[in-house]
Amino acid sequence: MNLSICSKRSKRISSAYTMPELNISIELYKDTSRALHLKSIIYVNEVRKGGISHWLHVIPTYIKKNFGKIFQISEFEWKFYHDPSVNLTEILATRLSGFYGWNSLRFVIFGKDIEQSDFEKFPVLLSCVEGIIIRKKRVKREDLDTLFMNRRNIQSFNIEGRYPVGYDNYGVWCARVMVLLHAPQNIEDLLRIDCEKIGCAVTGYKNSDVNRFLKHWLQSTNGENHKYLKREIRLCNVENDSNMLEDLPVTPWNPKQRGQFYYCQNSHFNPAIDCSKGFDLLREDGVLATVMPGEGEFIFNIWNERFPDIPKDDFPSNSVFY
Repeated sequence: MNLSICSKRSKRISSAYTMPELNISIELYKDTSRALHLKSIIYVNEVRKGGISHWLHVIPTYIKKNFGKIFQISEFEWKFYHDPSVNLTEILATRLSGFYGWNSLRFVIFGKDIEQSDFEKFPVLLSCVEGIIIRKKRVKREDLDTLFMNRRNIQSFNIEGRYPVGYDNYGVWCARVMVLLHAPQNIEDLLRIDCEKIGCAVTGYKNSDVNRFLKHWLQSTNGENHKYLKREIRLCNVENDSNMLEDLPVTPWNPKQRGQFYYCQNSHFNPAIDCSKGFDLLREDGVLATVMPGEGEFIFNIWNERFPDIPKDDFPSNSVFY
């Protein structure tokens, strides 16, 4: 046997296939049960090829005879009963993250009220996790205040429900990326939120509200106490009741002022947005932003770097949007 041929073949195989990436998410429920969602991501030639999800429901029980029992619900889902005196969820998540790397710990999902005791039960988990998702129909003020009192370095924050009517404590919100199902009642509150990127699916805003927001942005400055500089704002379901650029000092793209492509740096996908057809606004402090035209939406890109260095390798043809 020619060992050199085998060696070359092994190298080709090992370079094409890498160890699966593991994404770990933990859901916390009202009934004190928890679920670990483990998703293995496969890459072939550095291209993401999807993955397989496994669910382990970790259920505390005071019935001693059930300690350690595991039941398979489906092909990729199980229930495991354990002694409630053991913080099994924290142990499992910590050990898996220690093996696969702490960046594998993606989300903690709250399907329950957020309480101070959660940060005492899961000190490692809640201090190291990349993102927090609140998955409740109604979010309480206490949920939000407790979360941001304990965490000021969240990378990703999602709310999949409504928060209290009249809620106004957006000044304590701090996360690099915010994804909200419902937008704040007052559009100006978007500037009070400390984040780089924010997107809202259901807004109730009109073009006249956006116009007011843009005038407010022109009079503002970067928040002195903010950790992040605003980069992107995306709003959907905006009603077309007027010209959102009315009475604003907008100018067309000037290649001498900024680049053509805006660099959207995301977790798994870094698209380039062609902003050559956008309308620019220049603030008195020198910050430049572009409003992108769109039907029923508001896209606002802020150029903290006027001419970003975009590696060509990052942008195959399907990642450039015109």
